[in-house]
Amino acid sequence: MKVFETIYGMGGIETGGYFRSLIAADSEESITGLLCEEHDEEVLISTVKETSQTTEYEHECVLSTERV
Repeated sequence: MKVFETIYGMGGIETGGYFRSLIAADSEESITGLLCEEHDEEVLISTVKETSQTTEYEHECVLSTERV
C-alpha cells in the first residue's frame, strides 16, 4: 500500500479551510472518495504527492489529518 500526502480544501467560508492528510491507498484515484467518506462532505483537492513511505495496512484509509 502506498502513502500519499494530500492538501485539500473543504467546508464553507465560516468553518472551512485547507487540510493536509496522509492516506494509505492503492492508487491516487481512491483519494477523493476516502477523504469525502472520512469528513462526510465534499473536498477540493489541491495537490497529491506520493511519499517514499509504505504501510502494512491491508485496507485503504486516512492515516492522519491536520489543518494547514
